[in-house]
Amino acid sequence: MRVIIALALVLVCGASGAHARSEAIRWLPVWQAVPTLPAGVPDHVVRTTVDLSASGTSVRLRLSNLMGIKPVRVEQVTVKANGELRELTFDRARSVTIRARGEVYSDAVQLPVSRTLEISTHVPDGTPCQARAWNTITSARAYICLVSAVEVAGFSAPGAVVMLGDSITEGYAEGTWPSLVETDHAVLNAGINGNGVVNGDAPMVTRLNRDVLHSPEVREVVLLGGINDIQRDVPAASVIAGIRTIEQRCRDKGVRFRIGTITPWGGWPNWSEAREQQRQEVNAWIRATFPDAIDFEAAVRDPADPLRLRPEFDAGDHLHPNADAFGAMARLVRV
Repeated sequence: MRVIIALALVLVCGASGAHARSEAIRWLPVWQAVPTLPAGVPDHVVRTTVDLSASGTSVRLRLSNLMGIKPVRVEQVTVKANGELRELTFDRARSVTIRARGEVYSDAVQLPVSRTLEISTHVPDGTPCQARAWNTITSARAYICLVSAVEVAGFSAPGAVVMLGDSITEGYAEGTWPSLVETDHAVLNAGINGNGVVNGDAPMVTRLNRDVLHSPEVREVVLLGGINDIQRDVPAASVIAGIRTIEQRCRDKGVRFRIGTITPWGGWPNWSEAREQQRQEVNAWIRATFPDAIDFEAAVRDPADPLRLRPEFDAGDHLHPNADAFGAMARLVRV
């Protein structure tokens, strides 16, 4: 009997120890770049600095070749923060080949990070890097070579919030509104220039899992979109159906869904009375359906001409808000 009891205790303790050892590390995405069409880089070493939205004690990167049609080879990747440099490995190897339409994660390294992370990617000359070079859009200085996400462990943030949208979310010449939101969450920008809710290449409704619901640490999604659908004559009912689909998919994942009203665009070349009516219909539905809707339209419209942006908020093309408008929009977002 004593032997049986002793054996049972060993099995219980062993199982408990195995469970503790296999407990998954929590990784919080603190910066991301939506994959783009490849563009060759002029040098085989691409250095960039990304602005992080939360701190941590360990780091890993996600490298993406999701838009590539050929494998790409990465010879070396280093990261640097607070004067400390680390070389990353991939399954313990210094180099890695990323298959076409694929992505890889680096092994984790211990490195305290807070505000910024310097990344150096060593690749063969002319490598087609999915690179976003607009620093105001990516919160990155210089080119990005294949790096699509920075994640940290040992974080204190309560989670991440993802801003999903088009160029008004991705950013324009004068910055972004997501980067101005005051919150203790990590903030991720999932805006794409020209993107529609249901229309075009990789609309929001189809890229939701890839660009938004990719981490269990995502707690909330804020959607601002629809103007690109409307100016391509997509009916308001179709835009609304797409928003409903996105909302349901978020809720199915246990992620809070919030939505903003579509900002004015009077004076933009594609504006018409018929298309404006579609925008008004979508906004009326948003306000009636979501008590916590973020009224971006009311914040930036011209009181003297509500179909247009306020002159002091217009970036110059009558569609895109400027830096002052982005500040007003960001102040409406409570996460």
